Amino acid sequence: MDKNSSLPQLNGRNMTCGGGFETWLQYVDGFELRHFCGFELINDKRGLACLTDYHRKLVEAAVENGFGAINEGLHYRASRDWGELIGFSREGLEEINMRGIEFYKDFAREYQSDETPMLVGGVIGPRGDAYNVARTPDAAEAEDYHSEQILTFKKAGADLVSAVTFSSIEEATGLARAAKAADMSVVISFFIAKGGKLKGGETLKEAISSVDAATGNAPAYYMINCTHPTEFAPALNEGDWVQRLGGLMPNAVAMETLDLCKLGHLADGDPEELGGQMADLARRFPHINVWGGCCGTDGRHIGAITRQVGEFRKATAAR
Repeated sequence: MDKNSSLPQLNGRNMTCGGGFETWLQYVDGFELRHFCGFELINDKRGLACLTDYHRKLVEAAVENGFGAINEGLHYRASRDWGELIGFSREGLEEINMRGIEFYKDFAREYQSDETPMLVGGVIGPRGDAYNVARTPDAAEAEDYHSEQILTFKKAGADLVSAVTFSSIEEATGLARAAKAADMSVVISFFIAKGGKLKGGETLKEAISSVDAATGNAPAYYMINCTHPTEFAPALNEGDWVQRLGGLMPNAVAMETLDLCKLGHLADGDPEELGGQMADLARRFPHINVWGGCCGTDGRHIGAITRQVGEFRKATAAR
């Protein structure tokens, strides 16, 4: 049986997901995140409470509008290199990765219904810094490195692996191969710089086509995250390759991500405007079923996005 066949977003269900909550933790809740690592806050009483509050508002906003949710995000930098920087051993990382999956399973159990399916995902970020790219691993190195976290997610019972803010085709290829070897559903989400291209200058079409060719179409689908619709829209030209795009996770505002991290306050933009921009994209791309948010977004944005996309989809279905 195809492992992807049970994913509701591939069977016509509208879903949401959230990421980039590190900016919320820093600027709203006042945490100083060591090396942008949010995962260790589940060891902190107030940190756990803030994480729970953020995710609950996101899921409840989705459920209110009839959307399911992919519960994920905490594990973004819970991999070997980043973990070692803040004092985690490999055993400690495995333990906290598994606890993070349990954290999301609690939400899935609480809000699961036939109309609002709930999945648990394990998010993986690049080995290096996604926004200040220096050396990136080749495919073989990436496969070896990311397989550790993927196998932990499998052991913990995650439904899928989401690789987010990837800028390197080689690294995305290696991660997809690692997930394929572990028999895990995998989603690759590329970080598109201003102008609609990856950091290396490749188009999104080139990136998706390259990873598919090198992995036998291993990813269940692809996404875009951590940029604003006005910035990534130029990448969405016509062609069959666009059918491989299954989800969008925009930032709340159009601003370079590195600048967003230096503002000293949360740049949350206009949730209703963002919802309208996503509804416009739903009109252009009726096959896309995952509508989430990234940096600067919270339950307000997810509420506006799921409501406006949902209203458009219902109106279209009624015609």
